[in-house]
Amino acid sequence: MPNSSGNPPHGGQNAHLYRRAERLRIAAEQAKAAELAEKARLAEKARIAQQALWNMVDRKAEWDTAGRAKAAQIRVDAKFFDRMWDQLKPGTRKVVRGVALGSLALVGIPLIMNALWHVANPIKFFDDRDTWSEMLEDLKVSAWDVWITYFSEVAPYWKGHASETVQRYLRFELIGMFDELGRIATEISGTFTTMAWDAVDYITSLVDLVASFSPFFVAILPFCGSIVGRAALLAVSYKFLHLLWGLVEEFIGKIKSLDLKLVTLKEKMYELRGLFNLGAKLHLKPMGYTLDLWVPVTKESR
Repeated sequence: MPNSSGNPPHGGQNAHLYRRAERLRIAAEQAKAAELAEKARLAEKARIAQQALWNMVDRKAEWDTAGRAKAAQIRVDAKFFDRMWDQLKPGTRKVVRGVALGSLALVGIPLIMNALWHVANPIKFFDDRDTWSEMLEDLKVSAWDVWITYFSEVAPYWKGHASETVQRYLRFELIGMFDELGRIATEISGTFTTMAWDAVDYITSLVDLVASFSPFFVAILPFCGSIVGRAALLAVSYKFLHLLWGLVEEFIGKIKSLDLKLVTLKEKMYELRGLFNLGAKLHLKPMGYTLDLWVPVTKESR
């Protein structure tokens, strides 16, 4: 029953204050819990971004190690091919004359021409190797830019379906594709290096072969009019052509194998290149088409 002053009883007033204080305490605890949860979420996102950065640093270190190893590869000097060719020409003329007078011109001269036709300047292959090494460096820089840009410019400020999808794609697919392209570029570069040194070995072996046999032809040619001289010339010509055919056949086999490897690697590269279209890969609509896909980190929950 109300008192004479018209105010509620003292006990009722206290109960009202207690209920209000309890509601405020619960609200404060909920706000504190929400704040702690948000801090934990941001800390976890920062930890993931930091871990991603460390992973990319480790990968970049691996790429740099491979790049330094590739840069350290040696090559022949620019005048090597000219020197070898200058040594090959005079001896080849003597050999061609000896084979022609040795009655093996029909078979021998086309074989000699074929051997000369396969002589290639190794500098061209070294240049191709260097070009692919530069492409490998460009791939490393591109992957690094994509990684750092996302985890420093996007992930800290955006959440939602699109951000999470891009992060998964970046971490588990895109960087892996960059790695695979890097391995392909390294293999192509290495293949051109092998081609270059095979070309060096071939022309060096050809020069040695011609230089070894040309003195025999020079010594026998004055006696080619006699039966003994012609028989000796025929024997020397046959031996030279036999060794020459073995050298050409071995070189063609090596180049054919390396060329098939290059074709296979380039096909892999073309397949990977088609996977770099993010929209087609994720089946996402253009950015901005559905704004709810991108949610600012600072946006309050509705």
